[in-house]
Amino acid sequence: MTSGWNESQKTIRPMLSRWLAAGFGLGTIMLGAPGHADTSGAYYESFGDFLQQTKFHGNLRSYYFSRTYTGEATNQYAYSLGGYAGLLTAPLYHFQAGLTLGAANSLGLNPVNPAQVDTTLPGGTVWILTETFLQYKHKYFTLRGPDQILDTPWVNPSDSRIKPSAYRAVYGELTPFADYAPLKDLSFVGLRVFEFNGRAEGSFTPTNLYFPGHAGGSPVSALYGKSTPGTLAFGLKYGSPGKPLTAHLWYNKFIYFSRLLWFDGSFVQKTGTGFDPLFGFQFGSQWNDGDNLLAQVGQGAAGNSQIYGVLAGIDTPYVRLTAAYNGITRQNGAFGNGALLSPYTTGYATDYLYTTQMIGGMIEMQSPGSAFKVAATSYFMDKQIKAMVSYGGYYITPTSTFTSNPYETNVDVTYSFSKSSGLDGLSIRNRFGWQNGNIQRQDFFYNRLQIQYQF
Repeated sequence: MTSGWNESQKTIRPMLSRWLAAGFGLGTIMLGAPGHADTSGAYYESFGDFLQQTKFHGNLRSYYFSRTYTGEATNQYAYSLGGYAGLLTAPLYHFQAGLTLGAANSLGLNPVNPAQVDTTLPGGTVWILTETFLQYKHKYFTLRGPDQILDTPWVNPSDSRIKPSAYRAVYGELTPFADYAPLKDLSFVGLRVFEFNGRAEGSFTPTNLYFPGHAGGSPVSALYGKSTPGTLAFGLKYGSPGKPLTAHLWYNKFIYFSRLLWFDGSFVQKTGTGFDPLFGFQFGSQWNDGDNLLAQVGQGAAGNSQIYGVLAGIDTPYVRLTAAYNGITRQNGAFGNGALLSPYTTGYATDYLYTTQMIGGMIEMQSPGSAFKVAATSYFMDKQIKAMVSYGGYYITPTSTFTSNPYETNVDVTYSFSKSSGLDGLSIRNRFGWQNGNIQRQDFFYNRLQIQYQF
């Protein structure tokens, strides 16, 4: 099953390396050309002009985690300092190159006993080029690859530690109606993932979070030594952040795991009064994908399951209030009795279900059933302070890990320094989660303190 993938690597990697070399070579030639930069960035007056239009980005994070349990589990803590820094070159005939380095180091501050270290942070030293890609970007079309950070509902960055997850992939997006105002926010997307880099790791591998070896995730021990060719996905997107209406329709083929058809839409009614109702709807249908790896190791293939979700709330000048529901249908004999499979978020609690909390949600519990979540978010001091409180309750088929009614409470507070203070980009965030319903851990108290400088 994996021999074809290994052979394809021998062809794909040298080819992509040649693309990158060609892109940088083109840049060297064109920097010296006379004239002015046009919309494709064909010409630059000087190397300084090129650098001025190159975009630099990054952040620095100091993170401290503590896990405390009342049951039979070892309390853990971890510290890590790191972040990421990168650039996206100015365009040259619509071509751009991207480079991002992610790194983390514990500074020797973590426990000597590995069992006492929260390795999801990461708890040791990590560095990796999370992004090394060549991109062709036109008004109507974008093509990018190979190593990059992707942001789709089920192939996403999961950026809640030091660095985001990354993917060795090819990504394409078509925007054919960019000149037609009513449909300018409509785009068609296709992507093919070959390898995965978890948020706490220093390498790309042909695996996902159901395979052992990842920091976090939901490892199935019997998958040790196996691999997957990755993921194929196609999507239709409408809208953009801040717009009243957004919608996503996706088909994901998680090769040898599952197939997922997914719709997610939201609408905010702008009333002009500051009190704006908001609504959301989710629907998914999951089924098995061919020669299923989970079935091969006796865990049961992906179930023929349906996923539902609704969200309603109101956004006011003082607070945003929301209430949400998710349901997953049951299928006996399937993996997790029909649990929704999410190969790149399971164990990370970064999926797009409305009811997922900081510590976990229905995907982490690996069980069908239903869930609800209520949340309140408010801003203070001219939005320098953001405070969020939420409660989630789950009604699931009991598993070897969870009872039939786990619940979780979250408190999340962020203070951002004002621009006038000279510390623009610096923030302090503390997240606290309390989960109950884990049979072994019982009460689980999770605190995360983050100091971040964004540049």
